Parts: sequence; structure tokens; C-alpha cells
Amino acid sequence: MTQSDSAAIRALLDSDPIWAAYALADLQPAFAPYCDWHVAADGRGLTLVFTGLSIPTLYAFGPAASVAQALSAIELPTRIYATVREEHWPEVRRLFDFSADSRPMWRMALPADVDVAPPNGPRLVRLTVEDSRRLQELYRHGGTFTPDAFDAYQVENGVFYGVVAEDGRLAAAGGTHIVDWTHGVAAIGNMYTRPDQRRRGHARLIVQAIVAALRARDVDNIVLNVDQRNAGARQLYESFGFEIYCPYWEGIGVKRKNVKREDRETRGQYMRGHLTFYASRFTPYVLFS
Repeated sequence: MTQSDSAAIRALLDSDPIWAAYALADLQPAFAPYCDWHVAADGRGLTLVFTGLSIPTLYAFGPAASVAQALSAIELPTRIYATVREEHWPEVRRLFDFSADSRPMWRMALPADVDVAPPNGPRLVRLTVEDSRRLQELYRHGGTFTPDAFDAYQVENGVFYGVVAEDGRLAAAGGTHIVDWTHGVAAIGNMYTRPDQRRRGHARLIVQAIVAALRARDVDNIVLNVDQRNAGARQLYESFGFEIYCPYWEGIGVKRKNVKREDRETRGQYMRGHLTFYASRFTPYVLFS
């Protein structure tokens, strides 16, 4: 992807920076080459297919007609993890079967003028990449809304905090899915509290620490995703000032057979680019205390 292509994509995404937060962070030069960008011929929408994980991820941006146009011009994988707005959902469902897995979600965002003070907690610790195994051990406790795509890269390049239990293991932890420090964009994720440690205020302490650390480095665009069934997580985030921005859908879909596709000659009307996708793009749930 040329600099002019990247600039054009950024200009388009900047028209809706809250929904586009993940995609904007993907424009960092260090992220190469597991993403395919496809900008519609009308220049109003795009799709982004991530191939850096075991299941490719599909992101869509722009008017429904533009997204449908872009989708018709690309070679879609047989399975995808979709992250799409409600207006894009009918076309994506036409192409993929989500009968086994689909979830209505909320995109939430923290207003840029909301500040959060650093918390005080004797067992609160800043985690580093050396703590990745401890995080994986924590997430193996499982349960509904458990983080399902954690990667050590997220710790190395982002902000992670944990609360240490009396037994020396992590009682709870959370961090960021992706951060672009240069452009002030971050997505919070990987929030989890051990089942025997819930209802002790650990998640609140961790969210406060993450947001305070991001604000201290001038990150204005802070977003997160919440399953609409997870009312407790939504309430926790709202208590810090996060607001619902829009509903959307997530799910794993299997490509349908015999779906009519548009003429492949239109491929020449689309821009393609490659950037690295390394970090998780799945939902940052909270199992909180």
C-alpha cells in the first residue's frame, strides 16, 4: 500500500473514528501484511479482511451499498469472524451462514473530555510481556464471555494490569487489544476475573488503571465492545463514563454455496493494501467483581 492509499483510507475512516478505531490502529506501518483493504469504487465504504488469526476477521465500514459493492469484488474465505454494523449484517448474512454463532453487541466509547484518576490498590500491578503465561493461565478458567484470542503482542505494545490474589496467581486482569500511540487510539479488551475472586472490585480497579494510563499518554479515542447480554459489564463501563455508540453484530460464519457474485472485472476498481494484523480483534468482555 502506498502512502497516498493509506492517507485516503485514513481520511475515510476518520469520518467515523469510534466505529473505525480498530481499523485506524491497523494503519500503523508496523502492522504488515495480514490485512487486505478493499475500498469501494464510490470511495464511500470499505472492507478489511484479517488473516493473521486462525479464523479470518471481516470488518466493514461505510454505507451498506458501498460495503456490498466491496464484498462483491473480493475472494472471501470459507470461514470468517464478522464485526459489522447492523446495516451491513443482511449482506454479510447473505454470503455466510451464522446459524451456529452470532451475537448482538454494543460499541462503547469514552468521551474525550472524561478523565480518570489512577487507582490505588496494594495488589494492583502493571503486567508485562513476561506475564503472558500468567494471563493465559487466568483465561483458562473459562466461562461465558471469557477472552478467546489473547496474544502476548498485546501486552508488549499495549497497557495491561492485573490484581494478584493471596495465592500469588492473578485474580483478575485486563488490557488493550490494540493501541496506536501516535494517533491516540485504543481498544480495551481481555477483561476477566477468576470465578473465585468475583464481587471484590477487581475489574473496576483494572479498568480505572487502564484508562488512566491511556489518558496519561494523550489517547483520546478509547473504545470497547460489550455483548448485549452482558449487562453487568455495560454497567461497569458506564460508571466510568463510557457511552453506547452503536449496536453491531459479531459471529463466526461459514461461506454459503452457490451465492451469486458480481463480475470479477470490477476488481480493478478497488484499492488493495496489506498491513499486519497480529493482535486480537475479538470482543473485550468483562467478567467482573
